[in-house]
Amino acid sequence: MSAWVKLYPAAFRREFGDELADAYREATRGASGRARMLEAVDVAGHALRLRLGLGSAGRAGRLLAAVAPFALVAVGAASMSWARMCATVVTISGGFGFGDVFPQLMAAHLAAVLGAVLALAGRWTAGTWTALAGVVAGIAIDAGRLGTDLVGSTLLFGLPPLVLALVAVLCPPDLRPAPRTRTRAGVVAVLAWTAVMAGSLLVLPLSYALPELKFAVPAAGGLLLAGRQAFARLRTAPAVLLAGLPLMFFGVNPGGADTLVLTGALGLLLVAAVVVSIRRRRSGPNPLAGG
Repeated sequence: MSAWVKLYPAAFRREFGDELADAYREATRGASGRARMLEAVDVAGHALRLRLGLGSAGRAGRLLAAVAPFALVAVGAASMSWARMCATVVTISGGFGFGDVFPQLMAAHLAAVLGAVLALAGRWTAGTWTALAGVVAGIAIDAGRLGTDLVGSTLLFGLPPLVLALVAVLCPPDLRPAPRTRTRAGVVAVLAWTAVMAGSLLVLPLSYALPELKFAVPAAGGLLLAGRQAFARLRTAPAVLLAGLPLMFFGVNPGGADTLVLTGALGLLLVAAVVVSIRRRRSGPNPLAGG
């Protein structure tokens, strides 16, 4: 456990290092390899949150928790849109002329979709890390394909989902959303429905004059899965803006929303932020607020 203890800030390590080591040994005694790996991931995440000042007692940690479900929705919906674009390229080219790049990109994006859905369905740790792995894999594949053009592409298309996936991973454990699906059968049912929806979006042509539906359909599904509890945490104007802006950004690219739709959505988001701010001032500060 000494390697994991070293991840913590020095002051925290001096005060609680022995307790952390004992707790880890107790939690992993007789555990399977998978359980040990998940415990190590939790320890690493906790250490990183402490170093970044993102604990549940602080304002930043509460804001992170409020935004995390919406960050996952944005990652999942955007990844679904990109996966469909990759599938279109593969279909049009007949699988030739691009090597294995686009099939690999599609697989990476679908892994991010799977992770987002898994986390929103109640398996937060496994889901968020899967989503992050999918996003990182997509960036890595792009790196091999784009070469010198990587910087501009990553800043525009890779960095935003990477940041959002990290937001979800770094959400304080005690502030994570309550599981929407508590049983294994329920999670399997959600994943099966996601597979059907993803398969439909990948296979069916979307030739109608509403290209933003390529993003809106999976985004709506993600928001429904996040549920009312996610919206209930948006109790400050910053939380509302940080939850809504990623959805708008990805709705434009790769969704293709036109200027009128974007302007209207931005106006509604600003109105929502103002309304939430006014209500919070009238009701007084809430210790559980996300900001």
